[in-house]
Amino acid sequence: MSSGINRPFKYGANDRREFIVQNSEVAFRAVNDANGNPTHLARAKAGTETSEDKWQICKITYDANQGITAVEWPQIGGIASSNFIFIFDDVLTYTYS
Repeated sequence: MSSGINRPFKYGANDRREFIVQNSEVAFRAVNDANGNPTHLARAKAGTETSEDKWQICKITYDANQGITAVEWPQIGGIASSNFIFIFDDVLTYTYS
């Protein structure tokens, strides 16, 4: 699978395509726990529907003091992936590692 699938792009100097790396330039979604901590973060190209398989998703785990202990990625075929190939609406159904 190509790591460039669905990755958000912008046009840079001399109209060269560049990956968007700032969260301010993409659609962003979050799932929060009872303490207001984000447990799942997702980003995609602006205008992407949450039902489309074009999201990059990660899961954040916290300790008892609300400190981050891990950032994990959903699995495809048992292998964690940070590609933009997941459906945000299914964020809670994925296996993360």
